[in-house]
Amino acid sequence: MKKPLLTTSLAAAAVVLSAACIMVMDPEQTTSWQPRGEFRRTVEFAAGGTLTLENKAGNVEITGWDKDAVEVVAQGAAAETGEKRKVRAYGFWEIKPDVEIKQTDGSLSIRTRPFDGPGDLPAVDYTIRVPNSILLSGIRMGKGNLTVSDVFGRIEVSLDRGDLAVSNFSGSVDLFIGTGSADVEVLDVRDQDTIAISSREGDIVLRLGAGTGARVEAEAPRGEVRSDLDLGARTPAPSVSGRIGTGEAAVTLKASDGRIEIIAIKDVAGAVPVTKGK
Repeated sequence: MKKPLLTTSLAAAAVVLSAACIMVMDPEQTTSWQPRGEFRRTVEFAAGGTLTLENKAGNVEITGWDKDAVEVVAQGAAAETGEKRKVRAYGFWEIKPDVEIKQTDGSLSIRTRPFDGPGDLPAVDYTIRVPNSILLSGIRMGKGNLTVSDVFGRIEVSLDRGDLAVSNFSGSVDLFIGTGSADVEVLDVRDQDTIAISSREGDIVLRLGAGTGARVEAEAPRGEVRSDLDLGARTPAPSVSGRIGTGEAAVTLKASDGRIEIIAIKDVAGAVPVTKGK
């Protein structure tokens, strides 16, 4: 009479063990490994609002869409290098990113909460869709790449280590990169717009339309400044103070240890730029 009970107990134990995770300190490992988990949420959010983001490690992709909503998808990276305790996970164990989203009138904040588990801080990769009209104010990132596309309004970014790419954007930008390159496309530049890009170590590429009018200050003390557009000053040179056209937009570029290139955007057949409303 006891055999069926024993068999049932053993089967249940096997199921539990197969779904469990056994974590073992492994001094020979150079990475702390965890399987990927996913966080997903969509919230209503009116166009023209302000979005902030804090993420210590991981890539971020922000894309505009024609909806009054923000969709956030966060995935925990499979591995993160480091010099702290090394942990190997055996069995099935999914870590869901710990993401905090707070919404107030006209603003939305997204934050990766601090990691309190064993091993190193796991990276979290974000894919975020936002209304085309938005203020990306206070994007704070540690290590990772950032891409922004198909939006207009304002972008403010501080990135410690990684590359930054902005495409099909219209509005003002204020970008700082510690170590990494910036490739930024700004369309439909207006007199009230400001474009400020600074990198301690890395190159800066700024892409502007042929009809852009702006005052330009560009400095690359250890490299050179080049421009496809006429700045009214000689290039290449370590620093340039000039003007494009007759507009009053302000462009300030500084690459402390890198090069600066201002490129004229060529019209692409079939391209549909996202432009600001009148």
